[in-house]
Amino acid sequence: MNVIERFRRSFPFNWGVTTIEFGAGKTQLTGKIVKAMKAKRVLVITDPVMLKTGIINSIMEPLKKEKIDSIIFSEVEPNPLDQIVEKGAAIARAEKAGIIIGLGGGSSIDTAKAVSMLAANPGSIRDYQIKEPFDFEKIKNHPIPLIAVPTTSGTGTEGNFWSIITNTENWSKMAIGGAPVFPGAPCIAAKVAINDPLLTISLPAFQTASTGVDAFAHHYDAYTANLSNPISDALSEYSINLIQNYLPIAYANGKDLEAREMMMLASLLGGISFANSDCSGVHCLAEALGGMYGNPPKPVIAHGLACSIFLPWMMEFNSMTDPVKHGNVARLLGENTGELPLTDRALKCVDGLKRLIRSVELPRSLESLGVKEGDLPAVAERATWNVSVESNPRVLTYDVFLSILKKAFKGWD
Repeated sequence: MNVIERFRRSFPFNWGVTTIEFGAGKTQLTGKIVKAMKAKRVLVITDPVMLKTGIINSIMEPLKKEKIDSIIFSEVEPNPLDQIVEKGAAIARAEKAGIIIGLGGGSSIDTAKAVSMLAANPGSIRDYQIKEPFDFEKIKNHPIPLIAVPTTSGTGTEGNFWSIITNTENWSKMAIGGAPVFPGAPCIAAKVAINDPLLTISLPAFQTASTGVDAFAHHYDAYTANLSNPISDALSEYSINLIQNYLPIAYANGKDLEAREMMMLASLLGGISFANSDCSGVHCLAEALGGMYGNPPKPVIAHGLACSIFLPWMMEFNSMTDPVKHGNVARLLGENTGELPLTDRALKCVDGLKRLIRSVELPRSLESLGVKEGDLPAVAERATWNVSVESNPRVLTYDVFLSILKKAFKGWD
């Protein structure tokens, strides 16, 4: 496929499903927004850390100011479980919640999305897993309206129509949601996203790094996926450059508001970009690993960290399938590609990514994270189950996944 043919595709693009309020202090609008949406009761879904740190007050105080009745469900865990979603949906129904607010990282907002849908639709959350195109029609009733308030800059889930939930029956990740099947159709996307970078100021350096690389992974996957399009490409090119410039600053000085703003913007745009393209090989592996190493008693490996471990190897594997785009990624990551041959330019993207990972001091091997080598075949098998396998620019098989896992197990210097 040459460059001209790439832009002769027809494609859909959904960007009008969520109203975005972006900027420092925007959480002060929470009460007014809820009041305007005419909800009598709000269910706030979050995790224990938001209560412990007091970040939850950033939305509870504006709600109280507008005299809005609210209850809190704070049992969200990393790599959210189907069981927690079921419990949250039961509470939403019992309390007759008119609006759900998801506050926190990707786990809290993904849980809130799934709860908002399941509270308005019958069955179990497992019934809504997307495995094939016809599954997009499973959601029959409009979810309870959702307001998403992220406190990290990585998942971009506040800007898209996906929720990733762990199936505790087989410990795999389920993709729930998808684009509306026709204009106005039911969709789990948030009605409003409140992106307030002030909520990320206290985010520890390690979480800043791992979520920031997750944002990069969204843009890399979206940019190189078979379903990419000119609009998602533009968003990802802009954002990859933002991440290259601002993630090291946010990591070194979390109080730098400009860096926090730019990383939150890159994260938000990542959610929009991959929702209108797709994730691909990096996320197939990261979600497979997260299913097995997402909850105790095994080591809990953050999703962004898993992406960071797999990115260099998947980028190397994919680079020859579209050397133009991979050369662009190298340039956007600050590599001097000069007059290098096209294939050499493409491989420079791996050097640029490794430099970014070094700058934020993330681990570089699965072995260092406590992953057992004997688990690699099971992770490879689960990666083949992912709904995004066919979106990868180069064909992925069990053997390919296992080969990459073996490389990632030992890591790189």
